[in-house]
Amino acid sequence: MELLSQILVYLVPGIIIFLTTYLVIRAFLDREQAIRLLEYRQANLRESLPVRLQAYERLTLFIERIALNNLLPRIRKAEMTVSDFRTALISNIRMEYEHNLSQQIYVSNDSWAMIRAAKEEIISMINQQSLELRPDASSIELSKKIIGILADSEEETPGTKAINQLKKDVMLLYER
Repeated sequence: MELLSQILVYLVPGIIIFLTTYLVIRAFLDREQAIRLLEYRQANLRESLPVRLQAYERLTLFIERIALNNLLPRIRKAEMTVSDFRTALISNIRMEYEHNLSQQIYVSNDSWAMIRAAKEEIISMINQQSLELRPDASSIELSKKIIGILADSEEETPGTKAINQLKKDVMLLYER
């Protein structure tokens, strides 16, 4: 019995010292790991933020370039027919879109979905309005028809919705 008590006298303080040391070292290592992780994230953010902002800028420019009020005068030539004009408009939109496809990896899924939806709505409007005109009519007729619809509409354009979503995303980047 005396042997057991002597063993416990030496063993219990040793266990207490071991546990205390273990907990202190573990807390220290956890804190060090958290600091390293924070430093890594900050360095990553410093490097990726300019690239992400550039992606948002490029996608905003894309939306502005395919906005019908900007696209129609830029593409239309006086000698174009409705059919030629429709083809040129849709071709230009698709080319711009393909040029900016890689930017989707830098923006949120919501923003990219809004951008795709804006592109599709614009193409749909061009197709719908061109179907209401003769294919050999002057391109000015299609321009007038589309601009009239845009002027009469009180809803936000698809492009405006997409740009607003991009702005929300950029604000979130700065809140982090």
